[in-house]
Amino acid sequence: MSRLSYIPSTLFSTEVTLVDFLDRVHISEVKLRSKGLWDVPHPWLNLLIPKSQIHNFAEEVFGNILTGTSNGPVLIYPINKSKWDNRTSVVIPEEDVFYLVAFLASAVPSSNGTDGLEHILSQNKRILEFCKRAQLGVKQYLPHYSTQQEWMTHFGPHWETFLQRKSVYDPLAILAPGQRIFQKAISFS
Repeated sequence: MSRLSYIPSTLFSTEVTLVDFLDRVHISEVKLRSKGLWDVPHPWLNLLIPKSQIHNFAEEVFGNILTGTSNGPVLIYPINKSKWDNRTSVVIPEEDVFYLVAFLASAVPSSNGTDGLEHILSQNKRILEFCKRAQLGVKQYLPHYSTQQEWMTHFGPHWETFLQRKSVYDPLAILAPGQRIFQKAISFS
């Protein structure tokens, strides 16, 4: 760690086995199930943030938007674009290094409203609005859009490639109807 640039007083380190690391979300699920809280909404927000913008993102999001409690883990991982398989349809930032920042909250019932579904959805919306307004180049992983135009904006220059793949591999638009990217085609066969 001596070669990393970080503030020593902020270091938090835990050593776990590889299996425990890979199973960390399941461990949280087991804890929530034991409290009867697993079957509540999980309005998770997963963002891919360009390295050049991570400090701007962190300053606003962790400094101003998420000032209340957080009832779920926040995961932050750097990712090298060179290790990414660009044959997938996931849209990633246009930088060599970007960060996955995942807010994995559970909307548990609370008396003060700080952990409820509406509060978490409002925070998620504020985060997304900030990212858009500040033009950070953030891409949402597993986004939810209502219109094809929003999807086209999300895919940006990759839209045509995505459209071509869809027409080749799913010409009747049978797969993934819930995302509302394409209208299901009618087949008279």
